[in-house]
Amino acid sequence: MHLLLELLKVLINTQSPSQEYKIKLKPIKSDNIQYSALLKHDNSKLDENSHIVENYRLAKQTFDNWLRQGIASREILWAIRQLQVVGISLKEGEDDPQIIFESINSTGVALTNSDLIRNFLLMSDHDQERLFEDYWLPIENKLRRDNSNHAMDAFFRQFIIMKKNSVVAERKVYQTFVDTFKNENLSHEQALKEIKDYAELYASFMYPAESSYNDDIKTDLASLNRINQSTSYPFFLHVFHDYENNEIDEETLTKVIHLITIYLIRRTICDVPSNSLLGFFASYYARTFKLAKNKKKYYEAINKYLFVQQNQNEVPDDNQLKNALIHSKLYLNKGLCDLIMLDIENGNSKEKLNSEDLTIEHIMPQTMSKSWRKNISDEEHDEFVHTLGNLSITGYNSEMSNKSFAEKKHILEENSKAIILNKDVVDKNEWTIADIKARAERLADILLNRYELNPIEDSRIEFEAVDKIGLDNLDATTGRKLVSFTLEGSKYPVKYFKDVPLQVIQILDQDNPDLLKSLVGLTWKGTLNNANQNSSFIICQEKDIDDKLKWSYSKVRDDIYVMTGGSAHRNMHVLKQIIEAYKIPKDEFYLSVKVKEN
Repeated sequence: MHLLLELLKVLINTQSPSQEYKIKLKPIKSDNIQYSALLKHDNSKLDENSHIVENYRLAKQTFDNWLRQGIASREILWAIRQLQVVGISLKEGEDDPQIIFESINSTGVALTNSDLIRNFLLMSDHDQERLFEDYWLPIENKLRRDNSNHAMDAFFRQFIIMKKNSVVAERKVYQTFVDTFKNENLSHEQALKEIKDYAELYASFMYPAESSYNDDIKTDLASLNRINQSTSYPFFLHVFHDYENNEIDEETLTKVIHLITIYLIRRTICDVPSNSLLGFFASYYARTFKLAKNKKKYYEAINKYLFVQQNQNEVPDDNQLKNALIHSKLYLNKGLCDLIMLDIENGNSKEKLNSEDLTIEHIMPQTMSKSWRKNISDEEHDEFVHTLGNLSITGYNSEMSNKSFAEKKHILEENSKAIILNKDVVDKNEWTIADIKARAERLADILLNRYELNPIEDSRIEFEAVDKIGLDNLDATTGRKLVSFTLEGSKYPVKYFKDVPLQVIQILDQDNPDLLKSLVGLTWKGTLNNANQNSSFIICQEKDIDDKLKWSYSKVRDDIYVMTGGSAHRNMHVLKQIIEAYKIPKDEFYLSVKVKEN
């Protein structure tokens, strides 16, 4: 008892009898509730995820271990007495607590970005306790599910990426936040209110089942979580914010989220590297709505911008998707495999199978017994064992193992509710590579329908303010930046004038391949400075091109070449002769170039 009283003197300020517990260092409100519950031995109020309770459990366990090791309780008390707390006194109006804090923090264990941002917003504000209770604590309660700062740090990075519309490296999040805060000239409370609003949106992405959005949106957000795709969150923050501010309706929000979800699922199935995605989604919203008029066609503009992407960000087409579904070792990506299995089985049915009660099973087992080896070689096994055609789901807790096909078939019939998945398994008397291939084709076709994406083609939707230049005004291209060309009602994005003649002739050649052959020998009508006879060919064969001028020609097909080198002015006049040769009306072609900046 004496030792207990001694210990309390260490913890309690006995000079302040008016306070209930006279704590020397007062915790924040939520922690103080836990601290008070511990002092009162009120276990009913304890939150095991609280830092206070966690630290108490650790200290108690440590003290118990010391006592079992023979260390006397008085020695433990003596050790506690040696602990020291260092305080720094600041003069109001002279010392900047934030600068001092950052200086101290730089010499010790680095705090996380969320810790630094919290201290920046609260430390120097006279109303910090109210701001903490009204804003910061609700933010933490929305995002944190454990004592880790991971979710908070992830949110702040996505938040600042959304604000900047560009990628921000992890190490630059805090400084970028501070710079943005100062540039926007916000009060601490205004900044915290904005953060709180966006944190509530972000929580819906992380924990969709707890959100108030419709079931379709919840399902799509859960699908993205399952395949660990969070790169779209900066874009989503913009879109959900528009919805909450009544700029778009629920139907539009649902369509946008589904579009992006299917896009990311298709990419994941096709195993497209994701290193470019964060940059794409960082600027997706700003680029789509650079022209404010695009908001009148909100979903259409977002759809079109997605489908004009090329190279690493383009939408995988159906052929790529089906090939990946049939041949990829999907089982090795558990989240994706779970999603695919459930999407095949659940489809649009009202009764959904729950992944928590199911196990992915191999029909041809991962380890083959003698009965399996009779018909399947090791090479075939390695190639097909983890592919779509060989996978199913069951509630039988992985006890199918390497049983014979007859035994596995019986288990699937008795214990699996996956009717669509198992349709062509339970009808078989044996399971062969041919069966795996056929089943993969069937299931892949189901998923092609499930993961369908259709581009919207609307020539009125532009992503740059443009001037349109027709064939009679081609001299106006000088010094301009090209965006696209429109031919017979279809728009084609292009960056360089030299690419236009080749692309146009390849498009026209698809409908009239015989005409191109007849145009071989077409020559330049105008005057070419310092040009010999061979350099005047617009369309020719390789043998007609002077060796010194091969750089200025591009191959169309076979042994047919078109002039593409030289200035924009020259390329446009080559283009004009090609259009005339194909007898395309002048008003069926124009170039779109960026509007000149003042």
